[in-house]
Amino acid sequence: MVTDSRERLDRCWRKARIAARILLREENGRLTARDVRIGHMLAHDNGVTVRLIDQAIYGILGRKSRLDRKIRAKA
Repeated sequence: MVTDSRERLDRCWRKARIAARILLREENGRLTARDVRIGHMLAHDNGVTVRLIDQAIYGILGRKSRLDRKIRAKA
């Protein structure tokens, strides 16, 4: 059985990954009105910390980097 604290951490982690993807879209200039609306909601969520968002960004960028290396290796 999953404890309440672990379930809360999982929810916060998922929200942080969403926030990270929104920030990355903003950097690429592909931000939508929906992204802005969700971003405002996540910004007011106490469980979504800067640290979690940073970890999510590094995880997303790291995964992309690994995929890019695999594609280059096949070429």
